[in-house]
Amino acid sequence: MCSKKRSSLNKIEQKVYDILKRLNVKFEAQIEIDKYNVDFLVNGEYIIECYGDFWHCNPQKYKPSYFNKGKKKTAQEIWVRDLERKTRFQELGYKFIHLWEADINSNTKKIKSKLKRYLE
Repeated sequence: MCSKKRSSLNKIEQKVYDILKRLNVKFEAQIEIDKYNVDFLVNGEYIIECYGDFWHCNPQKYKPSYFNKGKKKTAQEIWVRDLERKTRFQELGYKFIHLWEADINSNTKKIKSKLKRYLE
């Protein structure tokens, strides 16, 4: 059910990777679950996704009608797809959390605290 997919991390994933290392939790990075690539699987039960503000159309920055040329979809369509992924993971028994790029970049201490609470 899980297999390796990508080997490199982008900048925000690297920051979360470093936080998870400091929290001393068991995790895998960049693996495939079901038909989806996920950023992190922690303790075999928690999926953590790092949502890039542009690629996932952060609702604090984009309106539902915004057309993302990179994905060739509206923000609303991207949000629906992200929700479908989350729902599928939950159906498979995983706990799910997503972290926005803006939050990761602005306050890593807050992200570390949030993850610590979430993973307890």
